[in-house]
Amino acid sequence: MNLSLRSRLLVGIAAVAVVLLAVSVVVTRTTRDQLVEQVDDRLAALSPQYGERSDPLGGYQPRPAQPPPSDYRERVSDVFEGFVGDNGELQEFYRPTAGDFGAPIIDADDLPETGGSYFSVDSTASGSTYRVYAQRGADGVLITAVPIDDLEATIDRLVLVEVLGSLAILGSLGLVGWWVLRLGIRPIKDMTESAERIADGDLTERVPEGAPGTEAGQLADALNQMLTTIERSVSDQAASEARLRRFVADASHELRTPVTTIRGYAELYRHGGLADQERLDDAMRRTEQEAARMARLVEDMLTLAKLDEHRPLAFTDIDLATIGSDAAHDGRIVAPERTFDVEASGDTTVVGDDDRVRQVVANVVGNAIVHTDPGVTIHISAVGDDAGATLTVRDEGGGMPQEIADRVTERFFRADPSRTRHRGGSGLGLAIVDATVAAHGGTVTIESEPGVGTAVALWFPRSRPTEAETAP
Repeated sequence: MNLSLRSRLLVGIAAVAVVLLAVSVVVTRTTRDQLVEQVDDRLAALSPQYGERSDPLGGYQPRPAQPPPSDYRERVSDVFEGFVGDNGELQEFYRPTAGDFGAPIIDADDLPETGGSYFSVDSTASGSTYRVYAQRGADGVLITAVPIDDLEATIDRLVLVEVLGSLAILGSLGLVGWWVLRLGIRPIKDMTESAERIADGDLTERVPEGAPGTEAGQLADALNQMLTTIERSVSDQAASEARLRRFVADASHELRTPVTTIRGYAELYRHGGLADQERLDDAMRRTEQEAARMARLVEDMLTLAKLDEHRPLAFTDIDLATIGSDAAHDGRIVAPERTFDVEASGDTTVVGDDDRVRQVVANVVGNAIVHTDPGVTIHISAVGDDAGATLTVRDEGGGMPQEIADRVTERFFRADPSRTRHRGGSGLGLAIVDATVAAHGGTVTIESEPGVGTAVALWFPRSRPTEAETAP
């Protein structure tokens, strides 16, 4: 039978109550039996004092004319002595002098047929009880009795103590049970109710916090931490799925333009619309451009896919100052009209994949060239710090609002979605930059202001990153 913790606790308290009752009964009966046995032993010891009046051969012969010793009343002041003759009447010889105990009420059915017997009877005085030792003789029964009011009072006090003690124990157990229910079982019930709501899909629900230091409190903390982790994981998964859907939609959008262009020229050629050699050459040139654009887009998507798979990088010592200088030199070849300013300070040696880092820096410098006017100077600086080094590419172009700069590393992000990529970019360059730097355990910081310019800072650590540091 499966019982709840509350039911088990109540059953336990009931079992303790039964045990206490049984123990109390046993103790009371045992104590009373022992006390009565002591009284019986005393009666047996007192009876021989009257043995001189018993003739084993002829029966009992009372001698009332002979007075008892002068100290007799003092010695047996609580003893009653009498004789029940064949007529059934009780003849009193002596009554207790210690108090008004009256005489025992003797019933003929209680008297022994032979020998002696012990029994308890009421007294003629209200509320008193006698313990009687009756000895059968030839002519009647000799009665020796003592009042046992003190014995009964002792037993009553014992019962009272047992009742009060049992009530105190049960009350204490009840308080302990209430405390356990309040601090232990009740929080678990609350957790169960919260868990049911969480199971229905409400991942924002948290179990109530228990008392600090208790097992219920520790369980609540652990469950809340687990729920926070689960909620974050589900949220991250939902965000990842949303990014994937957006990525697929953006990739489809980006591929649609070159595919449409190539298909248009192919249909135009098939219908004889490019009979003129000059128009045919122009169509082939445009087709080649769109094919190259598609190739760059596919290549960038493959690069991001590899970064997402966390493929191992070829880590080695690299110098960001050297890479920055080489990027400036390449920029002068691509854009001879540009001015490049290169600076370096401190130890700029870090650990990284040389080819990937050079590709990242080339992408950033290429963006600065493409998105600024020809007369704008591009500044490249490498600065070392205690934990790593930072390579910064800064231009003095038109800039952009910071809220847009914070999102330019998103895949296929456009500041103005209605505009097309008329400058030939795939929309994945800065996304590749961000993913590559993150794979090195570094960070990308972009600061921009309209009319002032844009600065892209790439920070790389000096040591090889751990798996946790490169996790998305």
